Amino acid sequence: MKKVVVVLKLARLSIPKKIEKARFIVTSMTGNANFTTPSPTLATITANVNALETAAIASAGGGVDETANMHAKELTLDLALKSLAGYVEGIANANPVNAESIALSAGMDVKTPVVHTAREFHVSVTGDPGEVKLATKFEKRATFMFQMCTNTSSESNWQTIMQSTRSKFVKSGLISGTRYYFRVAVININGQGAWSNVLSSIAL
Repeated sequence: MKKVVVVLKLARLSIPKKIEKARFIVTSMTGNANFTTPSPTLATITANVNALETAAIASAGGGVDETANMHAKELTLDLALKSLAGYVEGIANANPVNAESIALSAGMDVKTPVVHTAREFHVSVTGDPGEVKLATKFEKRATFMFQMCTNTSSESNWQTIMQSTRSKFVKSGLISGTRYYFRVAVININGQGAWSNVLSSIAL
């Protein structure tokens, strides 16, 4: 099962937004049964937030020393939040079935895995009796799962006829005059993508 990756996106946040985000994380984790021993402690995070907020107010006049102090306090908070994110990620991945919901309950975000949908799927007869050629756009480091059925009314009717790193496949042994339905899905490191559009062909 793919592990959850916790993301904070701190570089995208202004200092006021970062303070707001940090306070939201503290609120979300306070009393949260999933996180009984936060590291760093929530008290440490709160102290870092308060220090940054005070420094930000002091730097409003544009003083060089005050501004430098504000950025130093910001860095301290960033490092503490990243350490806390590592703690949350570890707890979440120790419970793989609920990993994502556990991480989200901490007020943090998770990285959305990229799972591709099969593209340029084509189905055509080969000219030989009982044969149909299936082809989809090739992708590196991916597996292609081809399925077939003669009745699309139920999901249980679909049968896997080939699973391979090859994006092209000739299905033989089909009954002449019968209409067959086909679909394909791409499987990569992040899991299985959505099924392609269903295409059909009548076997010769």
